Amino acid sequence: MNILGIDTTTKSASCSVLKDEKYTMNSITNEITHSEKLLPIIDKTLSECNINIDDINLLAALNGPGSFTGIRIGLATVKALAQVKDLDIYSISSIDLISYVASKKIDKKEIYILSLIDAKNNRVYYGVNKIIKENNGKYTIQKVMDVNNDNIDDALSNIAKANISIDIVAGNCTEIFKDKLTTTFSNIFELYPNTNDLIESYLNIANISEYMYNAYSLDALYARPSQAERMVNNG
Repeated sequence: MNILGIDTTTKSASCSVLKDEKYTMNSITNEITHSEKLLPIIDKTLSECNINIDDINLLAALNGPGSFTGIRIGLATVKALAQVKDLDIYSISSIDLISYVASKKIDKKEIYILSLIDAKNNRVYYGVNKIIKENNGKYTIQKVMDVNNDNIDDALSNIAKANISIDIVAGNCTEIFKDKLTTTFSNIFELYPNTNDLIESYLNIANISEYMYNAYSLDALYARPSQAERMVNNG
């Protein structure tokens, strides 16, 4: 199976292709050029694999949360390809993918993971998942706390009130909030998955049906209103 995966949720847009059990990945780091550069890096990655879009069997994409513009560009591209080529889409939130990758950090059958993503201005996207390592080597993701967006102090307060025993905290802002996190948590990892991780997760998630879509059913996970929507609502 040949899989094309993309991620445009952050300033670094990336693309990977899995062909013959080998990964090829390219990326760019400039959020404002995602609309101009995404298709070229897809073409470049396919070319390096000596295949074209007609050889792809499955599309994969992160659906947020993250950059509003980036998410829109990435999902619009994937949905257009899926519609034209009649392909299924594997799509997972960055929160869920962080928890999947982080679960490999400790040897435990059932792991509760708090995933954090920098939302700027002292805010974070966050959610809690329970990862179960199945006997067949695959991973089941169970949502414990839905994805939210809050000030970091409010986020940590909400998690404390939920009385969840967190095994791991992981994400792309754990260094930024290290002082706040280390007072409560011990296993803290700074990480953000790439598109190789995205494709690899498709092959290893047990409850995969929960993450399968087509061009018409896939929606973005923003976890907060856009800036334009907030300005309208505030009058």
